[in-house]
Amino acid sequence: IIDEAHNLMDAVEGICSAQVSVSQLRLARESLMTYLQKFRNRLKGSNRMYVTQVVRVIDSLVQYATTLETDKASGGVVQPGALLAGKGVDQINLTKLVRYISESKLARKVEGYILHLKTADNKPGEQAPQPAETPTLTQIQNFLTTLMNPSKEGRFFWSKDNGALVLRYMLLDPSEH
Repeated sequence: IIDEAHNLMDAVEGICSAQVSVSQLRLARESLMTYLQKFRNRLKGSNRMYVTQVVRVIDSLVQYATTLETDKASGGVVQPGALLAGKGVDQINLTKLVRYISESKLARKVEGYILHLKTADNKPGEQAPQPAETPTLTQIQNFLTTLMNPSKEGRFFWSKDNGALVLRYMLLDPSEH
């Protein structure tokens, strides 16, 4: 049931658009590496492979964003291929990778483990850290999903918001969705 249908196109555009900051990418990479260090021997080969693929994709995004941080401009358009130009990233099937992140609930597992580590480091009497509303890896998963959209439907942009570099995907043609 759709109420207030005049907002439908804006709602679809908002759902299908995504953004991720470089600090989120770095935090997600650090969290994944901590998780991988702890559970390396417990993960099956395919799970370990997918987690390392997520790290490689994040590395590629960070590598591209690092080249933009020195740019004098405050924003611009990004070619999707440039985001995934890192070493070996072109061999990764993003569809399978995003499906793995979703089905394995990797974002919640990593977030839970990192929260457990932070709680264990707390001194008596300190307030326990609270989990984020949306795990960082879930935001990155949403951004990776946009990389699979056809170029005619939307565009990738970068901008500097208060000195922090942000990569955005904006859905320009929500009619298909």
